[in-house]
Amino acid sequence: MSFRLSSFYPEKRGWINSWTIFYWAWWISWSPFVGVFIARISKGRTIREFISVVLLVPTILSILWFTSFGTLSTSVQEAGFDLTGFATEEVLFATFSHYNLGKILYLVALVLIVSFFITSADSATFVLAMLSEKGNLNPSNKKKIVWGALLALIAISQLFSGGLTALENTIIIVA
Repeated sequence: MSFRLSSFYPEKRGWINSWTIFYWAWWISWSPFVGVFIARISKGRTIREFISVVLLVPTILSILWFTSFGTLSTSVQEAGFDLTGFATEEVLFATFSHYNLGKILYLVALVLIVSFFITSADSATFVLAMLSEKGNLNPSNKKKIVWGALLALIAISQLFSGGLTALENTIIIVA
C-alpha cells in the first residue's frame, strides 16, 4: 500500500484513506473475538497443528478465493462489461452472470459466504458468552443464544437501515 499513497495527487487518496481506516477498525473490533476464540480452540494442540490450522489453511484458502474470483472479475471487466456500477456486495454475482457456470458459481459462493458468516457469528457469540460469565471456558447455551440473537438483530437492522455502508460505519464507530 505504501506504493499507492498518491502523495502528489490528493484527489486520488479518498479510497486509500477510507479503506485503511475501515480495515484497521474492522480488525480492532474483531481482534478480541478472534484472539479469544483461537486461544480456546487451540488449547491442547501442538504448535505444528496451530500453525497449519490457524495460519496456513486460511491463508491458502483466501489466496485461492481472491485469485480465482478476482481473475474472473478482471476478465469480465477487460471484456468490456463495466462492473464498477454495481454495489460492492453485488459485484461477485454480477461477475458470475457472465459465465456459463454462473448459477453453480452462485451456489458455491453462497455456501462459502454463509459458512463464513455462521462461523464468525458462532465465534462471536461464544466469546461474548464467555466474557459475560467472567471467562468461563464453557458458557451456558442460554447466554450463547441471547448473544447470537442480539448480534443477528443488530446486523439485520443495520443491513435494512443502510446496507453494507451502515454496517461498515457501525464497525468503525464501535472499534
